[in-house]
Amino acid sequence: MRHIESSRPWVSSCFRHSSRKVLTLAALLIMLACLGGPGEAAAQFLSKGNGNLRVMTYNVDEGTDFLEIQQATNLNQFLVAVGQTITQVRATNSPARMQAVAKQIIAAGPALVSLQELDEWYTAPFNPITGACGSPTLEFNFLQELQDALVSQGAHYTVAKEAQQYAFPLIPGIILPSTFICVSVVDHVAILARTDLDLSRFQWSNPQSAQYITTLQFPSPVGLLPLPRAWVSVDATFNGKAFRFIGTHLESVVPAIREAQGAELRAGPANTSLPVILAMDSNAPAFPLPQDPTYMDFFAAGYNDAWTEIFPLVPGFTCCQAQFDNNPVSELNQRIDLILTLGSIEVQNIALFGVNPTTKTPGGLWPSDHAGVAAQLVVEQE
Repeated sequence: MRHIESSRPWVSSCFRHSSRKVLTLAALLIMLACLGGPGEAAAQFLSKGNGNLRVMTYNVDEGTDFLEIQQATNLNQFLVAVGQTITQVRATNSPARMQAVAKQIIAAGPALVSLQELDEWYTAPFNPITGACGSPTLEFNFLQELQDALVSQGAHYTVAKEAQQYAFPLIPGIILPSTFICVSVVDHVAILARTDLDLSRFQWSNPQSAQYITTLQFPSPVGLLPLPRAWVSVDATFNGKAFRFIGTHLESVVPAIREAQGAELRAGPANTSLPVILAMDSNAPAFPLPQDPTYMDFFAAGYNDAWTEIFPLVPGFTCCQAQFDNNPVSELNQRIDLILTLGSIEVQNIALFGVNPTTKTPGGLWPSDHAGVAAQLVVEQE
């Protein structure tokens, strides 16, 4: 396997065998063994470290990679691609996957979760004679499905902040051979916060969000489709120590736009006197080499990568499974889902979630095409 199959991140007996800075071969093998087992009860994940602030980032997968839409060069291809896209979304069964994602979040037990690709998918009938779309029906609402799954599994989370990224209006398509349809999608990022921790221990406030100024304009046979990206943040205290938690999903297609968005983030919400925890799908590979310029920009600005603090020699692949999430063997081959820190923050533990085949849905789907990444941190006194 090209990644760590782990759903046991906080078992301190595993991590005590390792150094954060230098790993011997023996220590590396011990870590790989420790991270390879099946899931256990969440109570067994509790650390014996100096603090217990857990944070997580999870791209929950919007159910398609829009490959056919990106490849369409004429109107007929585009109409077919729209039909293929909604067919893919239906096949990837977001309600079942959100149950699996919720299970991984609960296993990690984070106080704050950064979420990406929270889609709302709408469909409507299309009249090819008049060229008009009918009244839309909401087919999938990923955030609501995830919230319902968390509640059904006994977890206690609220949406601390949500922000819209791109929104496609109803666009005509055809599901071959002859079903005409209109499809719309609205994409969000969000932060979830736990509500079952004592207020003397954990609180959050000052929710903020904004879209980046630098935005991709995607050319299509129906005109330019803007693809804005956004960030969300909250200020929080854990055991009396204050910090800012930021979630985002940077541009995937054009590296220069991604790099500009990273600069906007550092000059915007991350420009604070508080220690910063940035949990994101960066779309900027930290591995394999060469490292993406956007990733390197964060290092040049003084950020630390929580993964390499603990596992400097382990790839830690987080992306991506097949478009239908149904590949039998994991295909994760790059690390783009990151937890970065700035300021007085100590990284104690970190692990991947949703990468073990035992985490699949009953229908055999991965929870997402991404792995979740959860870290245990200590915000230190200035």
